[in-house]
Amino acid sequence: MELMTRDFGKIEIKEDQIIYFKNGLPGFETAKEFILLPFAEDSPFIIMQSVNNPELAFITVEPGNLIEDYEFEISDQREKDLEIKSIEDILVLNIITLKDQLEEITANLSAPIIINLKEKLGGQIILDNHNFSVRFPIFAEQQAENPAQKDEVSE
Repeated sequence: MELMTRDFGKIEIKEDQIIYFKNGLPGFETAKEFILLPFAEDSPFIIMQSVNNPELAFITVEPGNLIEDYEFEISDQREKDLEIKSIEDILVLNIITLKDQLEEITANLSAPIIINLKEKLGGQIILDNHNFSVRFPIFAEQQAENPAQKDEVSE
């Protein structure tokens, strides 16, 4: 089937590449079908492209490319919803937020996307663990000091 994408124009995909998000994503509840496309060869980034909206695409990255020991628990209900039977079937992605300055580009570590690759089911979860940052700088030098710690926000 042909698919129009934001970043690659028209491409050919197979039905079995489509990942179904039963509840959509927070803020995009009606977007339920996505495919994963490599950003470029040898790039750690993956485009999560909506099947039904060519303009809706997220740049994502596997957290292992950003930090070590990124661990969290998935609720029993979420495991059931995503039909997870083995950890080997899971792909975890974090959404990247692009900025004008390279050092301001961030990853959302506190709301990972969980994909059951075997069953082609996905969902985004909001972690109860508040140690992971919503705006983790992926290129900034300060990340080496305290890589996964939550942003200090002064108000």
